[in-house]
Amino acid sequence: MFAIASEITICLLLAALIGFAIGYIVAKGISKDVHTKEEPKEIEQPNTEETKEDAEAIKSLEEALENIVVQEENIQKDSIQEESVIEETITEEEPIETNTEIVEISPEGIKPSTLEAPKEDKKKDKLSQIKGIGPKLEEKLNQTGIFYFDQIANWSDENIQWLQVNTSFAHRAKKDLWVSQAKFFI
Repeated sequence: MFAIASEITICLLLAALIGFAIGYIVAKGISKDVHTKEEPKEIEQPNTEETKEDAEAIKSLEEALENIVVQEENIQKDSIQEESVIEETITEEEPIETNTEIVEISPEGIKPSTLEAPKEDKKKDKLSQIKGIGPKLEEKLNQTGIFYFDQIANWSDENIQWLQVNTSFAHRAKKDLWVSQAKFFI
């Protein structure tokens, strides 16, 4: 994401510098014609001082453009290296084992902690108290292994991303702010 934004910024700067150089040269030529209010005479000898100034301005713009191109190439190299590191990290998928449950890591996010069934010593929470969860959605959450407010309250963005990819109801989780609501009920 940073690489794309930096490339766009560099392109905009490049376009602005080119536009400035062209505008400067064109405006200088037009201003001579406007101020004289005479019909342009045949080709006059250019003022050598103005020609030198124009050449210096163009040279400095070319140097600036060259620096921008070098910076853009460096940014592209860095982003390619970052992408390869990310791809290596993603391909090394291994389940992470906790006390009683397995958390799966995938490119689609991280599976939230789930349970096979409600805890024997604790009655399952009425998840329909959360705005956006009705009785049918509560049943789907229970089928997924989510029975308690604290499970929902501990969801991260990666957990919600996993649910969005692997279930049909998780798009509501962000929209209705389930995590913050669940924290209220804990």
